[in-house]
Amino acid sequence: MNKEFADIKYVPIREYQYKQLFNEVQYNGKTLSESERKEFISVIDNTIAQHPEGLSLMTSILEETKEQQNEYYEIYRTVISVELFVLITMIDSMVLGKYFILADRDYDRRFMRGKLFVIFNEGFKKLYGFKEKSHQKSEWEKLNPIMKYFPEEINRQYQELTDLLEKQSNISSWWKDERNHETHLDTEKLYKSRQEEIVESKVMMDSMKLFNTLMAVSNFLGNAHACLYNFLVEKYHRGELSE
Repeated sequence: MNKEFADIKYVPIREYQYKQLFNEVQYNGKTLSESERKEFISVIDNTIAQHPEGLSLMTSILEETKEQQNEYYEIYRTVISVELFVLITMIDSMVLGKYFILADRDYDRRFMRGKLFVIFNEGFKKLYGFKEKSHQKSEWEKLNPIMKYFPEEINRQYQELTDLLEKQSNISSWWKDERNHETHLDTEKLYKSRQEEIVESKVMMDSMKLFNTLMAVSNFLGNAHACLYNFLVEKYHRGELSE
């Protein structure tokens, strides 16, 4: 432990402009060119390629610390668990978006759009929820009991994001009907839903609504993680950590 912290400085807590990630982007009628589609897929592939090690690390941490029952590790596991949900959901939404763009048959495109609607709805429902009952079971609510251990700055950011998430939960249905048709296989309604005109650019802009929301939460969790790391560094400097 001494070697780990001897030459390491504190990690700064960043002041993110969370509100910018919640700004509604209106579809302007633009159609993606072939070069833009290829660039979009390349960006997705490069982004996804950066994350598998993170998923493996998070699951390893949760497994290796599950027997540690002290307060610090309870808080740490909570943050890591929510981070894991956010990262997997972000990656899954990117993969679905990629294969929607790549689909070159009409039925395939309609199918992939439907599955995107599912993750739009389920992703936000699991992250924050739409009603009080789902709020209480959400990933975001898991963080609420541990906020008392964090500094005022983190609590302020948590409240700011809570307000933004609450507003986001009320501004649209988050494709609830489409999600129900897709998951419950209500065939007549499902068929009708899939017959809606496909506007590729709009679908991808819709996907950014969930992605940007998850990115805001990911940024916040990065700050929470930095606080936990700084706590250990501070303990080391006070001589309270040993190898």
